[in-house]
Amino acid sequence: MIRRRLAIRFVLQLAAAGALLTVFAVLIVVWMLGKLTDIEIRRNFAPLGISRMIAESDVDSRGLIVDPELLRRLREDGGWLQNLDEKGNVLQSFNAPNDLPARYIPGQLIDYWIGNEPFPYRLGLWIQEKDGRLFTLLYGARSSTEDLLGRVIDDGRLSDHRIAFSDQTIRLLNGIEGWVQVLDREGKEISSWGKPDDALASYTLQELAMRAHNPEFSGMEMDTQYDDRTGLTWVIQYPPYRSGGEADDVPFIHSEVQVMIIGIAAFLLSSLFVFTLLSLWYANRFGTPILLMLGWIHKLGQGDYTEYTHVKGKESGRNRKGEWKRKYRVFGEIMESIHALAATLQAGKNTVEQTQRNREEWIAGVTHDMKTPIASIQGFAHLLEAERYRWSEEEVRQYASKIVEKTGYMDKLINDLALTYRLRSGDVPVSFDTADIGALLTESVERAAAHPAYEGRQIRCSTPSDPVKAAVHPPWFDRIVQNIVANGLMHNPLGTTIEIELTKLSSKGWRVDFRDNGQGMNPQTLGRLFDRYYRGTSTESEMEGSGLGMAVTKELVHAMGGRIEVDSKQGQGTVISLIWDA
Repeated sequence: MIRRRLAIRFVLQLAAAGALLTVFAVLIVVWMLGKLTDIEIRRNFAPLGISRMIAESDVDSRGLIVDPELLRRLREDGGWLQNLDEKGNVLQSFNAPNDLPARYIPGQLIDYWIGNEPFPYRLGLWIQEKDGRLFTLLYGARSSTEDLLGRVIDDGRLSDHRIAFSDQTIRLLNGIEGWVQVLDREGKEISSWGKPDDALASYTLQELAMRAHNPEFSGMEMDTQYDDRTGLTWVIQYPPYRSGGEADDVPFIHSEVQVMIIGIAAFLLSSLFVFTLLSLWYANRFGTPILLMLGWIHKLGQGDYTEYTHVKGKESGRNRKGEWKRKYRVFGEIMESIHALAATLQAGKNTVEQTQRNREEWIAGVTHDMKTPIASIQGFAHLLEAERYRWSEEEVRQYASKIVEKTGYMDKLINDLALTYRLRSGDVPVSFDTADIGALLTESVERAAAHPAYEGRQIRCSTPSDPVKAAVHPPWFDRIVQNIVANGLMHNPLGTTIEIELTKLSSKGWRVDFRDNGQGMNPQTLGRLFDRYYRGTSTESEMEGSGLGMAVTKELVHAMGGRIEVDSKQGQGTVISLIWDA
């Protein structure tokens, strides 16, 4: 039961942790895709970024694009955008400089676009559909160093793998911390100016395209222009610039890699967070009950069987209703087992303590009743031994009779002790014979009623008309009857009546009830009625006995296959029942 409950809890908790991690992973992936898309848009704002923003922008009732974000992005990119109609008229402009025309002749626009006719900006032209309308979009951008590149080509003079510039061109190049290379048709450097020692001297097509297209690839901005007159390619490279005019640090890691690292780190931190919460939850849900059980077991080992509490005794495993709290219920069976063990150990401890008290009382009683006859015997022996007295024959007999009486009491006490121990250990020294229980009961009652000590008390006996036959040992049966009658009459006042009834049971059994109208017994006396020597009689009392009568009675009844039951209330008398129904 506990195994299944724990398995279900662990599966559900791990599933919940997995679901939470999945949510984190999805959010992180969505964030990464967004960041990568933003990087790509910044890198290829035209046409990728513009196309996407046009697709996501709103269109007003006049068919014009409404998107403040588009204008902001154009300003950051340094470009401009115009929306043209079918005839080349400009319907809408975004971040457009003042030198742009308000209308483009279609053929002339195509020449501008393909480079057949000079235009101060690099152009991009594409047609995009949105909300059932076709938008003709013209994008233009101009590099901040494009004019400088033209000046470098016009002003540069090549000589012996070196380039010479005028002072003004040199000041412009120094202003952007730039340097110049001239490449042949194969991409190999033939001249350079201001080139760092670690710069490349030869470029493949792929390297030149990557560096010109992606500044993060090398950490440098690059502008290139091919000169048709000479067949040479002029290259300017310079550090990236911020809007404030200060050069950016060369990125140690590319933007895409940064996004991947941040995403992976975020997922790892999310996993650490989830598993930390899960560990704390486990520590609270499972660690606290286990600590309570260990503390409780340790407490039991020290002999303290009360229920364990922890945290300076302020917290226990139960609520105000006495039920186990929720986090302890998963170990409910174990907690109940420990509780039952504690109760059993406490009961055992109480039994041991009670047994020790009973043993001490019993030893004290037996010692007292042994010392009393021994003292009498010693006294009479000293009297008979004294030379200064001359005892008559009658006095000697009288003293000897007392000595015999006291030694007989001691012998009976010792025999009763030996008999109770033998019977309790299962040693039955006699054989059972089938007898008429009614006849045995009648004879035993008559002998008890004839005892002179029972004057002023009545004993009545009734037996069924049909004889009751059973296997018993007659002397033991007689002693049982004598002991119960003596117990009922010795401890009750004059006028007490005992009614004895033999009944034949329908289930092939029989019972004998001893019912008196005496003073009854309190719960303590009733609970210890059959203890050895719980209520011993003094040898000086009228009724002589070993003090083991009821203990012997119980063992004799059990030895003959019966059981004994007692029902007594103070002021209402006592009923002792001997039952053979097995």
